[in-house]
Amino acid sequence: MNRLCVVVFGALSAIVASATTVALEWDEILVTESKSNLISLGERKVMGYYGTGAGLLIQADRRAPLGSYECAGMVDIAGDGTSLNIECVITDPTGEQAYLTVVRAKSDTFAAGAGVYRYTGGTGAWADFRAECAYQVTYMPSKVHGVEVATCSGDVLPPPLR
Repeated sequence: MNRLCVVVFGALSAIVASATTVALEWDEILVTESKSNLISLGERKVMGYYGTGAGLLIQADRRAPLGSYECAGMVDIAGDGTSLNIECVITDPTGEQAYLTVVRAKSDTFAAGAGVYRYTGGTGAWADFRAECAYQVTYMPSKVHGVEVATCSGDVLPPPLR
């Protein structure tokens, strides 16, 4: 009877352990050069956004280049808040691509220059990659360059850190 209990308990422990996924975390540093075209419509401002840059992935003492990226989208600024809808394509050092989406609703309560972006897949090793990153942007005096620091989490590490 004791042996049966141990076997059943061991089997249940293995099932629970395999069903429980622990999120992995890493940091990303992105350096962006951006261009925007601002159109004022009274108190409302609408901006077409285009940015390019490169990134670095960091986990503990490990570092890996993310690669280069291009982002394009729209920013809508009004008295009732700011909304973003920006899509990005990352090309990693092996030539594979990852896709990012930055969506912010006017009802979100993020501070200026802060928010969340999501990895939504890609090609090759990035095909099934999903992760979420909370970011904060620091703009350089030129207001053209920005340094974005993000803390990310996902079920697996991004391919360059694997």
